[in-house]
Amino acid sequence: METKTIIFWVLIAAYIIPGVIFGFKKLSGHPDSEAYFKRWGYPLWFMHLLGFTEVACSILIVFSQTRIYAIGIFATLVIGAFYTHVKYKDPKKDVMKPVFVGMLLAVIFSFTFWI
Repeated sequence: METKTIIFWVLIAAYIIPGVIFGFKKLSGHPDSEAYFKRWGYPLWFMHLLGFTEVACSILIVFSQTRIYAIGIFATLVIGAFYTHVKYKDPKKDVMKPVFVGMLLAVIFSFTFWI
């Protein structure tokens, strides 16, 4: 197996493992997630929808046939997360999380066409 293929799958794993974890936290109504969504004024059904979307896209990004769709949906979620953190003046570390996640997603996008 080529080095770039190994790097690609490590990046995919680094993206989907947190995606599944945080998606399930939202799906299960974790108290921390609920507190954030209430503070931001978003309805709890939206939190559950985002959780489902994160878990579903974490699965879809594994398959080459659906990866580009998952990347597009994830990019939309990252932009929304960044907007929310900036709008509600969250701490800088919270604002930067979607930036780093977006950068990782951009690298995965690039690798998708490179290998």
